[in-house]
Amino acid sequence: MLNPRDLLRRLMIYYASDHELLCPYQLGDTIYDVYAAYRQFNCFEYAFIRSTLNLPQKDILHFKEQLTSIVEPQMVCKGEVSPPSSHIYTYMTGIFISEQKITDDVRRTIRRFRYYKGYGYYKSGYCQARIAAFDMETGSLIINPAAKELLLEYQRIL
Repeated sequence: MLNPRDLLRRLMIYYASDHELLCPYQLGDTIYDVYAAYRQFNCFEYAFIRSTLNLPQKDILHFKEQLTSIVEPQMVCKGEVSPPSSHIYTYMTGIFISEQKITDDVRRTIRRFRYYKGYGYYKSGYCQARIAAFDMETGSLIINPAAKELLLEYQRIL
């Protein structure tokens, strides 16, 4: 079984193929191990990867608050009401690696996590949040519905 450091390295290799990486990265008051940014053809992804000893529910709720107060208004909309009309989509992805078992409450919070925003009747595209959490103790992966397209790739990495 992988240890958290090896999983983080594999995720970095996966994202390095077409994303720009910054290690470490501070978003508000939280330091993430890796920030991966993809910008091409007016399509964007901002991935924030963080490895922790355990994953409390407050970390997931804090990440959602960061999405709504920092990432979406500043990185997606650049301080405007909406992104430019050429914008197609932006994915904001939170990836958490927990060394200890993730509790059932946190699993439920991740599975129910949703954030989706369309701009100008989708004339300026949309923004969607995805969350994936790796439970290293049980070797499992928990995702929200928006991240289901990443499930096979993340399972392969795990």
